[in-house]
Amino acid sequence: MRRVEPAFPDLLPLGLRLGPVPPVEGCCRLDPVDMRLLWETPVRTPREGDRSVPRKTARLLVHALLAADERVHLARLLQGGYGVLVVLDDPLDTAMVPPPAFPGQVVALAPYVPAIWGGGEVPDLAPWSARSVPAGVLLGLAPEPDAVARVDRAVALARDRGAEFVVPVPLVLPPEDRHRLYDGLAGDEGDETLENLLFHTDQGQLTLDLEREATRACRRYGIHEGLPGPATGLVAGETFAAGAAMLLWARRLDLLDGVGSFGWKLRRAAHALVASGRSPSELVAEDNLRIVPGFTPWVEAFARALWRGEGSPWEEYLERWVAL
Repeated sequence: MRRVEPAFPDLLPLGLRLGPVPPVEGCCRLDPVDMRLLWETPVRTPREGDRSVPRKTARLLVHALLAADERVHLARLLQGGYGVLVVLDDPLDTAMVPPPAFPGQVVALAPYVPAIWGGGEVPDLAPWSARSVPAGVLLGLAPEPDAVARVDRAVALARDRGAEFVVPVPLVLPPEDRHRLYDGLAGDEGDETLENLLFHTDQGQLTLDLEREATRACRRYGIHEGLPGPATGLVAGETFAAGAAMLLWARRLDLLDGVGSFGWKLRRAAHALVASGRSPSELVAEDNLRIVPGFTPWVEAFARALWRGEGSPWEEYLERWVAL
């Protein structure tokens, strides 16, 4: 296991990865931690690491190939109370993943990248759900022709493939990646439309528009937005999902309000809630959320409304977020 710092920690709040990114075959591969496209096989130095299972449980990300290769070690981690997010970036039979010890301990996530960036089809996620493993789609947002409409179709595709949730995350596309795409598609005569899209468009504003469209599409198709797990032996899936939802909206408040955002308040309380391991539903029923650090009256009101799907002040921010 190695510690990682995701490029979008509010969207993928995981701190460990088991093993490296698998070798690249064909066009490219998505690194879900850096949200970068890998075009060449990464250099890997084989080494025999410590195979013991640390006593302190945590949530970790594992790629499909490694999950199959390290099935025995993965089973030991699950028995030790670790939560595992399996990235379905290669074909993986559900039987290759050891059964979870408790609900929500294993979550499956299938990356989806636009076709012009080398993306393929979303696998059938129904077998994972049938095994009581929450399964969803990591929706990579990137510039492409008719991008807003394509986000809607991508969410519809996720629903049709059995996804229970969608995590929309922008791709990190440095100039060399955009030049690679342009050189491969523009031809000798060039393509002014593609050139404007890749090099003369405000990429930050475009990805913001795509994130907001992903929310609209998820609401249209009735799909949960955000990461619902994994759970660990110390933190139940309900607690992690509640904290992850607050982190998601902390990012959105920052995008909407900039330096005047209250996102830091949500972020602080979300981390404290997950660290406490307390059940949010029990705390709400006991009217006891304020025992968790950071749950000021405003944060408590926002969290309660967010978790039940209605109420102020969350609804006001939702209206602003989905407004055209």
